[in-house]
Amino acid sequence: MRLLKCITAAVPIQYIYLHNNFSAGKAVQEMLIMVQFKHVRILNELTPVLNIIFNGQTEFSYRVFHVHEVERALREGSLFFYYATAAQNCLFSKSGNFLECGTPELVADRVSSTYQHETNKANKFLSGATFYFKQQNFEHCAFMLHQVFDLMYRAVEILVIGKDKKTHRISAHQLYVKAYIKPLSELFNDEEELCLLHLLDEAYLAVRYENDYTISKPDVMRLFDKVDLLYCVAERVYQGIMNNHFDQ
Repeated sequence: MRLLKCITAAVPIQYIYLHNNFSAGKAVQEMLIMVQFKHVRILNELTPVLNIIFNGQTEFSYRVFHVHEVERALREGSLFFYYATAAQNCLFSKSGNFLECGTPELVADRVSSTYQHETNKANKFLSGATFYFKQQNFEHCAFMLHQVFDLMYRAVEILVIGKDKKTHRISAHQLYVKAYIKPLSELFNDEEELCLLHLLDEAYLAVRYENDYTISKPDVMRLFDKVDLLYCVAERVYQGIMNNHFDQ
């Protein structure tokens, strides 16, 4: 209650929900703090204030959203927000109302459709990468592989975290999912693989901005191996979440 009073006194809150996230292998209590766009246009403006409020707090973590983006995610069938914003998880509501979650069947159908749509886009880039590899054009092949990583990370982020990371750097995606999907945060792990990750991120910039860029065939082959692992982890996460939803 003391924490809630501090938050609501410092920030123009619309809703606060508290949920347990089990995706990282342990329960993490996370507060979802939601504000209206008309009150706070740039969410990062709240970070310094909230960091002070949560300083030394080990029991709870927090994330901040605009109400409209959560409502849109719920309409589009977000399983994350479907469970996180259940009425019993609401700690504070300015209006006294709860967010509308929709029916379980509709949510499952939309989740499946959205995930398959994103993976289909990734598959097309993977086909492009295979084409350029056969042509010995390793630079364009690396760019296509970068797009595969970007799309697959986003698909899983939406599924597990409720919101994708607005970035084209795979290194930033790895950091973003660290607390939620450990295997994806360690896809590139040791020093040698971090160099490979740097090459992957540079491939996107090189093709977009015509930078001088080269990558070797062995490095591209290693990226294909990482793509295989990415697909395996993503599918395992997707199936686990869907199975859990139907069980409940």
